[in-house]
Amino acid sequence: MKIRKLEREDVRDAVRILLLFFEKVFYRIFGDLELARELFFEYFEENTDGCYVAEEERIVGFAYTSSKKQDFGKFFRRKLGFVKGTKIGLLLSYICPKPKRDELVINFLAISPLRIDERICLSLLEKIAEDAVKDKKKRIKCLISIENELLDTYTDFGFKIKKVFDSRFAEKNFGVRVWNLMELEL
Repeated sequence: MKIRKLEREDVRDAVRILLLFFEKVFYRIFGDLELARELFFEYFEENTDGCYVAEEERIVGFAYTSSKKQDFGKFFRRKLGFVKGTKIGLLLSYICPKPKRDELVINFLAISPLRIDERICLSLLEKIAEDAVKDKKKRIKCLISIENELLDTYTDFGFKIKKVFDSRFAEKNFGVRVWNLMELEL
C-alpha cells in the first residue's frame, strides 16, 4: 500500500470515499449528498495541503489534516450565499477542531466502506504522524464520533480520549450525539 499526498487527479475518488464514509454526517449538514460531492470536489481541488490518499491499485483511503484554523465558511459562502454558506461552514468548523500552534488536527480520515481495513487507517495515521514530527508538531488531535468504525484503530495507534462531548446540538446537526476529542502526543 502506498500513502502519498493528494494530487488533482485523485480528488474525485477521495471525495467519493469521504462522502461514503461520512454519509450520515454530511447528509445532515448539507441535506443533499450530490451538492456536498460537488462542493467538496471544488474545495479539495483548491485546497490539497494536508491531504493524503492511501492507494492499493486504486484510492482506498483519504485523510485531510490542518495545522491552522480552516475557514470553511469563506469557501461555502462564496458558493452557496451568505446564510447557507455560513451555516455549513460553522457546522464543519464544529467537527474540525481549531489547532493550536504546536498541533496538527485530522479533520477527516475516511476509508472506502468496501475496503474497511485497519491497515489502511494505520498507514494513513503513520504518515500523518511522521509528517507532523517533521513539522515539529507536539500533538495530533481529532474529533471522532463514537459510531466511527475506526475508533478502536485510533486507540490502538496511541490516541487517548481527552474529552467526551455528549451534545444534543451534535445529535441534531450531525445525527450522532457523543463525540470523542482524541489526542496523540508525539
